[in-house]
Amino acid sequence: MFLQILMAASFLIAGYQDVRERLVSDMVWIPAIVGVALALYFVPSEDIVLLVRIGIIGAIALVITRYGFVGEADGIAFVLVVADPTPLAPLPVLFAVAAVALSHIGYLYATGLAGKTKLIGIAQFRREARWIPKAVIIGEEKKEVDSNVNISREDVEKVADESAMVEVQYGVPTVAYIAVGYMIYLAYLAIFQTSVLLSLP
Repeated sequence: MFLQILMAASFLIAGYQDVRERLVSDMVWIPAIVGVALALYFVPSEDIVLLVRIGIIGAIALVITRYGFVGEADGIAFVLVVADPTPLAPLPVLFAVAAVALSHIGYLYATGLAGKTKLIGIAQFRREARWIPKAVIIGEEKKEVDSNVNISREDVEKVADESAMVEVQYGVPTVAYIAVGYMIYLAYLAIFQTSVLLSLP
């Protein structure tokens, strides 16, 4: 249960940062990483399932993060969810994350915020981290940016021309979805599987 408390602390702070700024501090993950280390210490030597699970999802997260399909914080959050040693994890968490994400993304599409590009000034782009850049427009010249979400923003922020416009898409708060999904899962354990939750290290 100590692991779940530490993970909940990390996810709550990370989710808040993601909603507010779309930027998650690396320091946020320290409590969860400490909790995972403690959980691994208490896992019986014959229980290799947790280690295999972390290894497989960790490798997948590394690849999709490396190629820029998700942000670095998103990859870390997925690996931490999988590291929960609860027998039921991670499937219920992932189902909860999917439900939260689909609901919010559906709302964004319904309100017209997601699914289309828009033009904003470079100053607004620098102020608001919720935008994923697709191209920079300076005068009549339009230049596509790298599709890797982990480097495209930094490249655009280096543009010196203050009259530049940036073609952007709305970036969804994936870490916040994971955080809410994990909290739903903890609430489920606390209400319906209290003995399982209390039996965890």
